Amino acid sequence: MKKFRITALFIVCLIVFSACSGAASEVVPEYDNSADDTEADLLGYEFRMAAMTHGGLYPLNPTSGESSRGDKLLARYRETEEKFNVKISLMNESDLSRFMTLYAADMKYADLMFNMANTLFTGRYIQNGYFIPFSDMDIDLQSGLYGTPQSLEAGYFNGDYYSIVAYYWGFPSADTMPAMWYNPRVIAEYRQTDPHELEEQGEWTWDTLKKMCEDIHDTSDPDPERHTYALAYTSEPYLEFAALYSNSARVVSKDADGKLKYTLDSPNALEALNYVSQLREQDLICDGGDRQNIKPFIENRRAFFVEYTHLGLSDEGANNLAYQMSEAYEWILFPKGPSYVEGDGRTSYSYWSRFFYAPLNTDPEVQSILLPFMFRPLPGETEETWQDEFERSTFFSPESFESFKKLRDDAFCDYLGFLGSSFTTTLQPNLLKMTRGTASVAETIDSIEEKLQSALDAFHNDYLH
Repeated sequence: MKKFRITALFIVCLIVFSACSGAASEVVPEYDNSADDTEADLLGYEFRMAAMTHGGLYPLNPTSGESSRGDKLLARYRETEEKFNVKISLMNESDLSRFMTLYAADMKYADLMFNMANTLFTGRYIQNGYFIPFSDMDIDLQSGLYGTPQSLEAGYFNGDYYSIVAYYWGFPSADTMPAMWYNPRVIAEYRQTDPHELEEQGEWTWDTLKKMCEDIHDTSDPDPERHTYALAYTSEPYLEFAALYSNSARVVSKDADGKLKYTLDSPNALEALNYVSQLREQDLICDGGDRQNIKPFIENRRAFFVEYTHLGLSDEGANNLAYQMSEAYEWILFPKGPSYVEGDGRTSYSYWSRFFYAPLNTDPEVQSILLPFMFRPLPGETEETWQDEFERSTFFSPESFESFKKLRDDAFCDYLGFLGSSFTTTLQPNLLKMTRGTASVAETIDSIEEKLQSALDAFHNDYLH
Protein backbone atom coordinates (compact mmCIF):
# COMPACT_ATOMS: atom_id res chain seq x y z
CA MET A 1 0.00 0.00 0.00
CA LYS A 2 1.60 3.22 -1.18
CA LYS A 3 1.64 5.98 1.40
CA PHE A 4 1.13 9.57 0.28
CA ARG A 5 3.75 12.18 0.99
CA ILE A 6 4.40 15.89 0.47
CA THR A 7 6.74 16.45 -2.41
CA ALA A 8 9.13 19.26 -3.16
CA LEU A 9 6.57 20.51 -5.67
CA PHE A 10 4.16 21.17 -2.79
CA ILE A 11 6.72 23.39 -1.07
CA VAL A 12 7.50 25.25 -4.28
CA CYS A 13 3.80 25.89 -4.93
CA LEU A 14 3.36 27.26 -1.43
CA ILE A 15 6.14 29.76 -2.08
CA VAL A 16 4.66 30.73 -5.45
CA PHE A 17 1.16 31.24 -4.03
CA SER A 18 2.50 33.25 -1.11
CA ALA A 19 4.26 35.55 -3.54
CA CYS A 20 1.35 36.10 -5.90
CA SER A 21 -1.77 35.62 -3.80
CA GLY A 22 -2.27 39.36 -3.51
CA ALA A 23 -3.12 39.75 -7.19
CA ALA A 24 -6.57 38.35 -7.98
CA SER A 25 -6.16 39.32 -11.64
CA GLU A 26 -3.50 36.65 -12.06
CA VAL A 27 -6.03 33.86 -11.57
CA VAL A 28 -7.24 32.82 -15.02
CA PRO A 29 -10.19 30.40 -15.28
CA GLU A 30 -8.83 28.10 -17.95
CA TYR A 31 -8.97 24.39 -17.23
CA ASP A 32 -5.80 22.42 -17.87
CA ASN A 33 -6.84 18.89 -18.81
CA SER A 34 -3.23 17.70 -18.64
CA ALA A 35 -3.25 18.00 -14.82
CA ASP A 36 -1.31 15.20 -13.18
CA ASP A 37 -3.30 12.18 -12.00
CA THR A 38 -1.36 11.70 -8.79
CA GLU A 39 -1.50 8.13 -7.55
CA ALA A 40 -1.83 8.08 -3.79
CA ASP A 41 -3.22 5.71 -1.19
CA LEU A 42 -5.03 7.71 1.48
CA LEU A 43 -5.41 4.66 3.71
CA GLY A 44 -9.19 4.93 4.11
CA TYR A 45 -9.22 8.62 5.10
CA GLU A 46 -12.78 9.88 5.67
CA PHE A 47 -13.27 13.05 3.63
CA ARG A 48 -16.34 14.86 4.95
CA MET A 49 -18.32 17.49 3.04
CA ALA A 50 -21.00 19.61 4.75
CA ALA A 51 -23.50 21.72 2.79
CA MET A 52 -25.91 24.35 4.02
CA THR A 53 -29.14 24.97 2.14
CA HIS A 54 -29.90 28.72 2.02
CA GLY A 55 -31.77 29.66 -1.13
CA GLY A 56 -32.59 26.08 -2.14
CA LEU A 57 -31.14 22.62 -1.93
CA TYR A 58 -27.58 22.58 -3.11
CA PRO A 59 -27.36 19.06 -4.56
CA LEU A 60 -24.10 17.85 -3.01
CA ASN A 61 -25.88 14.78 -1.71
CA PRO A 62 -28.27 13.90 -4.57
CA THR A 63 -30.65 10.96 -4.60
CA SER A 64 -29.61 8.29 -7.09
CA GLY A 65 -31.80 8.27 -10.19
CA GLU A 66 -33.30 11.70 -9.53
CA SER A 67 -31.28 13.58 -12.14
CA SER A 68 -28.56 12.92 -14.67
CA ARG A 69 -26.24 15.50 -13.12
CA GLY A 70 -26.82 14.11 -9.65
CA ASP A 71 -25.94 10.62 -10.85
CA LYS A 72 -22.74 11.94 -12.44
CA LEU A 73 -21.78 13.60 -9.17
CA LEU A 74 -22.35 10.35 -7.27
CA ALA A 75 -20.22 8.57 -9.87
CA ARG A 76 -17.44 11.11 -9.31
CA TYR A 77 -17.53 10.39 -5.59
CA ARG A 78 -17.22 6.65 -6.30
CA GLU A 79 -14.34 7.23 -8.72
CA THR A 80 -12.53 9.33 -6.13
CA GLU A 81 -13.04 6.76 -3.39
CA GLU A 82 -11.71 3.93 -5.55
CA LYS A 83 -8.78 5.87 -6.97
CA PHE A 84 -7.42 7.15 -3.67
CA ASN A 85 -8.72 4.63 -1.12
CA VAL A 86 -10.77 7.32 0.60
CA LYS A 87 -14.27 7.43 2.08
CA ILE A 88 -16.43 10.43 1.10
CA SER A 89 -19.08 11.33 3.70
CA LEU A 90 -21.80 13.87 2.91
CA MET A 91 -23.76 15.97 5.41
CA ASN A 92 -26.83 17.93 4.38
CA GLU A 93 -26.17 20.78 6.81
CA SER A 94 -23.11 22.90 7.54
CA ASP A 95 -23.26 23.53 11.28
CA LEU A 96 -20.69 26.09 12.41
CA SER A 97 -21.64 25.68 16.08
CA ARG A 98 -21.03 21.95 15.83
CA PHE A 99 -17.75 22.62 14.05
CA MET A 100 -16.53 24.93 16.81
CA THR A 101 -17.55 22.48 19.55
CA LEU A 102 -15.63 19.66 17.91
CA TYR A 103 -12.71 21.95 17.13
CA ALA A 104 -12.42 22.85 20.81
CA ALA A 105 -12.28 19.13 21.58
CA ASP A 106 -9.55 18.64 18.95
CA MET A 107 -11.95 16.68 16.73
CA LYS A 108 -12.74 17.12 13.04
CA TYR A 109 -16.19 18.12 11.86
CA ALA A 110 -15.63 18.33 8.10
CA ASP A 111 -12.94 18.77 5.44
CA LEU A 112 -15.03 21.03 3.22
CA MET A 113 -17.86 23.20 4.48
CA PHE A 114 -20.28 24.93 2.14
CA ASN A 115 -21.30 28.23 3.73
CA MET A 116 -22.42 31.77 2.99
CA ALA A 117 -19.58 34.25 2.64
CA ASN A 118 -21.09 36.78 5.06
CA THR A 119 -21.37 34.14 7.81
CA LEU A 120 -17.70 33.21 7.65
CA PHE A 121 -16.39 36.78 7.53
CA THR A 122 -18.81 38.62 9.81
CA GLY A 123 -18.52 35.78 12.32
CA ARG A 124 -14.75 36.39 12.13
CA TYR A 125 -14.07 32.70 11.54
CA ILE A 126 -11.62 33.62 8.77
CA GLN A 127 -10.04 36.54 10.63
CA ASN A 128 -9.46 34.41 13.74
CA GLY A 129 -7.85 31.56 11.85
CA TYR A 130 -10.44 28.79 12.00
CA PHE A 131 -10.20 28.08 8.26
CA ILE A 132 -7.17 27.27 6.13
CA PRO A 133 -6.56 29.15 2.86
CA PHE A 134 -6.64 27.11 -0.33
CA SER A 135 -3.63 29.13 -1.46
CA ASP A 136 -1.65 27.24 1.20
CA MET A 137 -2.44 23.94 -0.52
CA ASP A 138 -0.73 22.27 -3.44
CA ILE A 139 -3.55 23.04 -5.89
CA ASP A 140 -3.51 25.27 -8.95
CA LEU A 141 -6.01 28.05 -8.33
CA GLN A 142 -5.34 29.22 -11.88
CA SER A 143 -6.65 25.97 -13.38
CA GLY A 144 -10.29 27.08 -13.56
CA LEU A 145 -11.45 24.07 -11.53
CA TYR A 146 -12.06 26.26 -8.51
CA GLY A 147 -13.87 29.23 -10.02
CA THR A 148 -13.42 32.47 -11.88
CA PRO A 149 -11.08 35.22 -10.67
CA GLN A 150 -14.11 37.09 -9.37
CA SER A 151 -15.47 34.16 -7.37
CA LEU A 152 -12.01 33.55 -5.90
CA GLU A 153 -11.88 37.22 -4.93
CA ALA A 154 -14.97 36.64 -2.78
CA GLY A 155 -12.78 34.57 -0.47
CA TYR A 156 -9.62 36.66 -0.77
CA PHE A 157 -8.47 38.02 2.57
CA ASN A 158 -5.17 39.36 3.83
CA GLY A 159 -3.13 37.83 0.99
CA ASP A 160 -4.79 34.43 0.82
CA TYR A 161 -7.71 32.71 -0.94
CA TYR A 162 -10.13 31.05 1.46
CA SER A 163 -13.03 29.96 -0.77
CA ILE A 164 -13.56 27.99 -3.96
CA VAL A 165 -16.44 26.72 -6.07
CA ALA A 166 -16.74 23.44 -7.94
CA TYR A 167 -16.92 25.30 -11.24
CA TYR A 168 -17.22 22.31 -13.58
CA TRP A 169 -19.92 20.66 -11.49
CA GLY A 170 -22.22 23.37 -12.81
CA PHE A 171 -23.42 24.72 -9.49
CA PRO A 172 -21.76 28.12 -8.87
CA SER A 173 -24.39 30.12 -10.68
CA ALA A 174 -27.07 30.25 -8.01
CA ASP A 175 -24.89 32.49 -5.89
CA THR A 176 -25.01 35.52 -8.21
CA MET A 177 -27.31 38.53 -7.87
CA PRO A 178 -29.35 40.05 -9.41
CA ALA A 179 -30.73 38.00 -12.28
CA MET A 180 -33.46 39.19 -14.63
CA TRP A 181 -36.09 37.22 -16.54
CA TYR A 182 -38.79 38.29 -18.97
CA ASN A 183 -42.16 36.88 -19.91
CA PRO A 184 -42.32 36.43 -23.72
CA ARG A 185 -46.13 36.35 -23.72
CA VAL A 186 -46.37 39.81 -22.12
CA ILE A 187 -43.63 41.20 -24.38
CA ALA A 188 -45.53 39.95 -27.46
CA GLU A 189 -48.98 41.02 -26.22
CA TYR A 190 -47.84 44.62 -25.84
CA ARG A 191 -45.96 44.53 -29.16
CA GLN A 192 -42.50 45.07 -27.70
CA THR A 193 -39.21 44.12 -29.33
CA ASP A 194 -37.72 40.95 -27.90
CA PRO A 195 -35.04 41.95 -25.34
CA HIS A 196 -32.62 39.39 -26.80
CA GLU A 197 -32.84 41.19 -30.14
CA LEU A 198 -32.25 44.52 -28.43
CA GLU A 199 -29.23 43.11 -26.60
CA GLU A 200 -27.78 41.74 -29.84
CA GLN A 201 -28.28 45.10 -31.56
CA GLY A 202 -26.71 47.03 -28.69
CA GLU A 203 -30.01 48.76 -27.94
CA TRP A 204 -30.84 47.14 -24.59
CA THR A 205 -30.49 50.30 -22.48
CA TRP A 206 -32.20 52.08 -19.62
CA ASP A 207 -34.07 54.28 -22.09
CA THR A 208 -35.39 51.20 -23.89
CA LEU A 209 -36.56 49.67 -20.63
CA LYS A 210 -38.26 52.91 -19.60
CA LYS A 211 -40.13 53.01 -22.91
CA MET A 212 -41.25 49.41 -22.31
CA CYS A 213 -42.46 50.39 -18.84
CA GLU A 214 -44.57 53.13 -20.44
CA ASP A 215 -45.98 50.89 -23.18
CA ILE A 216 -46.81 47.97 -20.88
CA HIS A 217 -48.36 50.10 -18.12
CA ASP A 218 -51.97 48.83 -18.37
CA THR A 219 -54.47 49.98 -15.73
CA SER A 220 -57.62 49.27 -17.77
CA ASP A 221 -58.84 46.50 -15.45
CA PRO A 222 -61.07 47.92 -12.67
CA ASP A 223 -59.26 45.69 -10.18
CA PRO A 224 -55.86 47.27 -9.30
CA GLU A 225 -54.56 43.79 -8.51
CA ARG A 226 -55.03 42.92 -12.19
CA HIS A 227 -53.04 45.86 -13.57
CA THR A 228 -50.06 45.06 -15.77
CA TYR A 229 -46.60 46.54 -15.26
CA ALA A 230 -43.25 45.89 -16.84
CA LEU A 231 -41.42 46.14 -13.51
CA ALA A 232 -42.22 45.85 -9.82
CA TYR A 233 -40.45 46.37 -6.52
CA THR A 234 -39.82 43.56 -4.05
CA SER A 235 -39.11 43.68 -0.33
CA GLU A 236 -35.39 43.50 -1.05
CA PRO A 237 -33.56 45.96 -3.35
CA TYR A 238 -32.76 43.64 -6.26
CA LEU A 239 -33.96 46.26 -8.74
CA GLU A 240 -31.76 48.87 -7.09
CA PHE A 241 -28.69 46.62 -7.20
CA ALA A 242 -29.44 45.83 -10.85
CA ALA A 243 -29.52 49.52 -11.72
CA LEU A 244 -26.33 50.24 -9.78
CA TYR A 245 -24.32 47.41 -11.29
CA SER A 246 -25.59 48.08 -14.82
CA ASN A 247 -24.21 51.61 -14.53
CA SER A 248 -20.78 50.46 -13.27
CA ALA A 249 -21.59 51.71 -9.77
CA ARG A 250 -20.41 49.86 -6.67
CA VAL A 251 -21.52 50.17 -3.06
CA VAL A 252 -18.10 49.01 -1.89
CA SER A 253 -14.77 49.08 -3.73
CA LYS A 254 -11.24 47.95 -2.91
CA ASP A 255 -8.51 50.59 -3.08
CA ALA A 256 -4.87 50.22 -4.10
CA ASP A 257 -3.90 49.29 -0.52
CA GLY A 258 -6.41 46.45 -0.41
CA LYS A 259 -8.81 48.31 1.91
CA LEU A 260 -12.56 48.36 1.39
CA LYS A 261 -14.15 51.76 0.86
CA TYR A 262 -17.76 52.92 0.74
CA THR A 263 -18.38 54.21 -2.80
CA LEU A 264 -22.15 54.54 -3.05
CA ASP A 265 -21.63 58.30 -3.24
CA SER A 266 -20.23 58.12 -6.79
CA PRO A 267 -21.91 59.95 -9.70
CA ASN A 268 -22.71 56.58 -11.31
CA ALA A 269 -24.55 55.43 -8.18
CA LEU A 270 -26.55 58.65 -7.92
CA GLU A 271 -27.52 58.28 -11.57
CA ALA A 272 -28.69 54.69 -11.03
CA LEU A 273 -30.80 55.37 -7.95
CA ASN A 274 -32.35 58.45 -9.52
CA TYR A 275 -33.27 56.36 -12.58
CA VAL A 276 -35.26 53.92 -10.45
CA SER A 277 -36.79 56.83 -8.51
CA GLN A 278 -37.95 58.46 -11.74
CA LEU A 279 -39.68 55.25 -12.85
CA ARG A 280 -41.50 55.24 -9.51
CA GLU A 281 -42.42 58.93 -9.76
CA GLN A 282 -44.05 58.25 -13.14
CA ASP A 283 -45.99 55.31 -11.65
CA LEU A 284 -44.16 52.87 -13.95
CA ILE A 285 -43.22 50.47 -11.13
CA CYS A 286 -45.70 48.82 -8.80
CA ASP A 287 -45.00 47.63 -5.27
CA GLY A 288 -44.83 43.86 -5.32
CA GLY A 289 -44.51 43.48 -1.58
CA ASP A 290 -42.71 40.52 -0.04
CA ARG A 291 -41.63 38.60 -3.12
CA GLN A 292 -45.18 38.67 -4.49
CA ASN A 293 -44.00 39.35 -8.02
CA ILE A 294 -43.59 35.70 -8.92
CA LYS A 295 -47.34 35.19 -9.08
CA PRO A 296 -48.17 38.16 -11.37
CA PHE A 297 -45.15 37.29 -13.51
CA ILE A 298 -46.39 33.75 -14.16
CA GLU A 299 -49.95 35.10 -14.59
CA ASN A 300 -48.73 37.38 -17.42
CA ARG A 301 -49.15 40.66 -15.49
CA ARG A 302 -45.44 41.48 -15.29
CA ALA A 303 -42.99 41.67 -18.17
CA PHE A 304 -39.82 41.38 -16.05
CA PHE A 305 -38.77 39.81 -12.79
CA VAL A 306 -35.55 40.60 -10.88
CA GLU A 307 -34.21 38.42 -8.05
CA TYR A 308 -31.42 36.04 -7.01
CA THR A 309 -30.24 33.71 -9.77
CA HIS A 310 -31.34 30.53 -8.06
CA LEU A 311 -35.04 31.36 -8.61
CA GLY A 312 -34.61 30.59 -12.31
CA LEU A 313 -32.95 27.19 -11.92
CA SER A 314 -34.88 23.94 -11.62
CA ASP A 315 -32.36 22.20 -9.33
CA GLU A 316 -32.50 25.01 -6.76
CA GLY A 317 -35.90 24.34 -5.18
CA ALA A 318 -39.56 23.77 -5.98
CA ASN A 319 -40.63 27.38 -5.41
CA ASN A 320 -38.81 28.89 -8.37
CA LEU A 321 -39.87 29.80 -11.88
CA ALA A 322 -39.12 26.40 -13.38
CA TYR A 323 -41.91 24.78 -11.36
CA GLN A 324 -44.41 27.64 -11.49
CA MET A 325 -44.27 28.81 -15.12
CA SER A 326 -46.45 26.84 -17.51
CA GLU A 327 -44.83 28.56 -20.49
CA ALA A 328 -41.36 29.71 -21.45
CA TYR A 329 -39.48 32.35 -19.52
CA GLU A 330 -36.30 33.95 -20.79
CA TRP A 331 -33.12 35.16 -19.09
CA ILE A 332 -31.70 38.59 -19.86
CA LEU A 333 -29.20 40.91 -18.19
CA PHE A 334 -30.45 44.20 -16.80
CA PRO A 335 -29.99 46.85 -19.54
CA LYS A 336 -26.88 49.01 -19.59
CA GLY A 337 -26.95 52.46 -18.04
CA PRO A 338 -25.53 55.60 -19.69
CA SER A 339 -22.31 55.43 -17.61
CA TYR A 340 -21.75 51.69 -17.96
CA VAL A 341 -18.15 50.70 -18.68
CA GLU A 342 -18.01 47.92 -21.23
CA GLY A 343 -16.72 44.70 -19.70
CA ASP A 344 -17.90 45.43 -16.16
CA GLY A 345 -19.97 42.71 -14.55
CA ARG A 346 -23.67 43.42 -14.07
CA THR A 347 -24.12 40.77 -11.38
CA SER A 348 -22.20 40.00 -8.21
CA TYR A 349 -21.14 37.37 -5.75
CA SER A 350 -22.80 39.01 -2.81
CA TYR A 351 -23.91 38.78 0.82
CA TRP A 352 -25.69 35.41 0.61
CA SER A 353 -23.24 33.76 -1.81
CA ARG A 354 -22.12 30.24 -0.97
CA PHE A 355 -18.65 28.74 -1.30
CA PHE A 356 -16.50 25.86 -0.11
CA TYR A 357 -14.23 26.54 2.87
CA ALA A 358 -11.67 24.24 4.52
CA PRO A 359 -11.61 24.08 8.35
CA LEU A 360 -8.20 24.53 9.93
CA ASN A 361 -8.11 20.97 11.25
CA THR A 362 -8.52 19.33 7.87
CA ASP A 363 -5.48 17.71 6.24
CA PRO A 364 -4.19 20.07 3.51
CA GLU A 365 -2.22 17.26 1.90
CA VAL A 366 -5.40 15.22 1.42
CA GLN A 367 -7.10 18.30 -0.07
CA SER A 368 -4.15 18.74 -2.45
CA ILE A 369 -4.55 15.17 -3.68
CA LEU A 370 -8.34 14.95 -3.94
CA LEU A 371 -9.52 18.35 -5.18
CA PRO A 372 -7.68 18.40 -8.56
CA PHE A 373 -9.33 15.08 -9.43
CA MET A 374 -12.71 15.48 -7.76
CA PHE A 375 -13.44 18.98 -9.12
CA ARG A 376 -12.82 18.08 -12.77
CA PRO A 377 -15.71 17.96 -15.25
CA LEU A 378 -18.04 15.14 -14.21
CA PRO A 379 -17.89 11.68 -15.82
CA GLY A 380 -18.70 11.80 -19.53
CA GLU A 381 -18.09 15.56 -19.72
CA THR A 382 -15.16 17.71 -20.75
CA GLU A 383 -14.20 21.36 -20.30
CA GLU A 384 -15.91 21.98 -23.68
CA THR A 385 -19.07 19.89 -23.19
CA TRP A 386 -19.86 20.15 -19.47
CA GLN A 387 -22.60 22.76 -20.03
CA ASP A 388 -24.41 21.03 -22.90
CA GLU A 389 -26.86 18.97 -20.88
CA PHE A 390 -27.46 21.84 -18.48
CA GLU A 391 -28.37 24.12 -21.39
CA ARG A 392 -30.75 21.58 -22.94
CA SER A 393 -32.58 20.80 -19.70
CA THR A 394 -32.82 24.29 -18.19
CA PHE A 395 -33.14 27.03 -20.83
CA PHE A 396 -35.74 27.78 -23.48
CA SER A 397 -33.34 29.43 -25.93
CA PRO A 398 -29.61 29.67 -26.70
CA GLU A 399 -29.87 33.41 -26.02
CA SER A 400 -31.08 32.74 -22.47
CA PHE A 401 -28.18 30.41 -21.87
CA GLU A 402 -25.74 33.03 -23.13
CA SER A 403 -27.28 35.55 -20.73
CA PHE A 404 -26.97 33.05 -17.91
CA LYS A 405 -23.30 32.44 -18.68
CA LYS A 406 -22.62 36.17 -18.52
CA LEU A 407 -24.44 36.36 -15.18
CA ARG A 408 -22.24 33.56 -13.89
CA ASP A 409 -18.85 34.18 -15.44
CA ASP A 410 -18.78 37.99 -15.36
CA ALA A 411 -20.10 38.29 -11.80
CA PHE A 412 -17.80 40.31 -9.57
CA CYS A 413 -17.29 40.29 -5.81
CA ASP A 414 -19.21 43.22 -4.31
CA TYR A 415 -17.73 42.83 -0.77
CA LEU A 416 -21.16 43.37 0.81
CA GLY A 417 -20.54 40.35 3.03
CA PHE A 418 -18.17 42.54 5.06
CA LEU A 419 -20.99 44.88 6.08
CA GLY A 420 -22.25 42.44 8.69
CA SER A 421 -25.70 43.27 10.07
CA SER A 422 -25.40 46.74 8.49
CA PHE A 423 -26.26 45.11 5.18
CA THR A 424 -29.79 44.32 6.33
CA THR A 425 -30.27 47.07 8.93
CA THR A 426 -28.74 50.03 7.06
CA LEU A 427 -27.96 49.42 3.39
CA GLN A 428 -31.03 47.54 2.22
CA PRO A 429 -33.74 49.63 3.93
CA ASN A 430 -32.11 52.89 2.86
CA LEU A 431 -31.86 51.78 -0.76
CA LEU A 432 -35.58 51.05 -0.63
CA LYS A 433 -36.35 54.43 0.93
CA MET A 434 -34.37 56.31 -1.71
CA THR A 435 -36.10 54.74 -4.68
CA ARG A 436 -39.58 54.63 -3.13
CA GLY A 437 -39.59 58.36 -2.48
CA THR A 438 -39.46 58.38 1.32
CA ALA A 439 -35.89 59.73 1.52
CA SER A 440 -33.65 61.99 -0.55
CA VAL A 441 -31.17 60.03 -2.64
CA ALA A 442 -28.19 62.36 -2.18
CA GLU A 443 -28.79 63.06 1.53
CA THR A 444 -29.36 59.39 2.39
CA ILE A 445 -26.23 58.28 0.58
CA ASP A 446 -24.20 60.69 2.72
CA SER A 447 -26.02 59.84 5.96
CA ILE A 448 -25.25 56.09 5.88
CA GLU A 449 -21.60 56.40 4.87
CA GLU A 450 -20.13 56.48 8.39
CA LYS A 451 -22.01 53.40 9.59
CA LEU A 452 -21.20 51.32 6.52
CA GLN A 453 -17.54 52.35 6.46
CA SER A 454 -17.25 51.46 10.15
CA ALA A 455 -18.57 47.99 9.39
CA LEU A 456 -16.07 47.54 6.56
CA ASP A 457 -13.27 48.56 8.89
CA ALA A 458 -14.43 46.26 11.68
CA PHE A 459 -14.77 43.13 9.54
CA HIS A 460 -12.03 43.69 6.97
CA ASN A 461 -9.70 46.67 7.13
CA ASP A 462 -8.77 46.38 10.81
CA TYR A 463 -7.43 42.87 10.21
CA LEU A 464 -5.11 43.72 7.35
CA HIS A 465 -1.35 43.61 7.91
